[in-house]
Amino acid sequence: MVRTIDELAKLSGVSRATVSRVLNNGSVSDATRRRVQAVVDRTNFRPHPAARSLASGRSGVVGVVMHIDSHLLFRDPYFSQLLQGMSDALADGSAGMMLWLGNRSKEETLDRILGIRLLDGVIVTAHNLDDSLVDGLLASDLPTVLIGHRSADRTASYVDVDHVHAADAMTTHLLESGRRRIGHITGMRGTVAGEDRLTGYRRAMHRARLASDDLVVDGDFNEPSGAAGAAVLLDHGVDAIFCANDATAVGALRVIRERGLRVPEDVALAGFDDLDFAAHLDPPLTTVRQGVREQGAQAVSSLFQLVRDRDGAPSRVILPTELVIRQSTVGGVPRA
Repeated sequence: MVRTIDELAKLSGVSRATVSRVLNNGSVSDATRRRVQAVVDRTNFRPHPAARSLASGRSGVVGVVMHIDSHLLFRDPYFSQLLQGMSDALADGSAGMMLWLGNRSKEETLDRILGIRLLDGVIVTAHNLDDSLVDGLLASDLPTVLIGHRSADRTASYVDVDHVHAADAMTTHLLESGRRRIGHITGMRGTVAGEDRLTGYRRAMHRARLASDDLVVDGDFNEPSGAAGAAVLLDHGVDAIFCANDATAVGALRVIRERGLRVPEDVALAGFDDLDFAAHLDPPLTTVRQGVREQGAQAVSSLFQLVRDRDGAPSRVILPTELVIRQSTVGGVPRA
């Protein structure tokens, strides 16, 4: 059993430095690499993680900060899918995860992350437009990737979707289906997604020369706010409701049914996210597919690139969205 690089070098007939270059994908000839690798395979040699970390300057550990309470993480389909996308990509890259949730103050979380000095980098959900934790990470020298954009900060690396364009497309779909009194239940105000989706809705309504000031109700990205918002909008005589996410649409659907109204005949209903349950509602929900798992995986890929090239340009990735049309806005459409 080979336990050290020195023993591996002796068996391979090369220097310790050459073995180190082979193990860390450095520059060596193909013949030398094959010789060393043959000994590695034959002896089942595995370098000690701590020693490898010291040699490479990396720990193989990535910090993940998600702004959600711990008891809600696996009950919230958005965050659970986001975490799954990140964990799968980290596993593929042989990296580990250190997870922080929203059960401490942002100042305390920031102090702990920067004080550890173990992490290769951090991925953080940057949903709020103003966030002291995000600001602190971006101001540090720790490689950081946001999920949620900071387009005004040219130094920030992020992964997001074009919420404005997607919300515009959804509202336009409702307009093209003949709806004119289209209400919108927003996401949490002051968040990137909430404000951008409201902007997209208003842009489409303005282009159609339709008033919308009395057709917007503030929501909170959850079912109770969808129910409360739908009650207000139905009193305003809407013929369609565009919800800022799918969870909001579930609450709106319940209230529409309680009023004795039909979806989509009386009130069309649309959401955003295309989480797993959306296709199984009755009727199946028209929504915007934004690939939540893909955003998590892309954030990991972007962070790995930042870690490899600390002096490189910021990574700013906008992933595509897709309008998924189902029976909640157009009756008779086959299930997606």
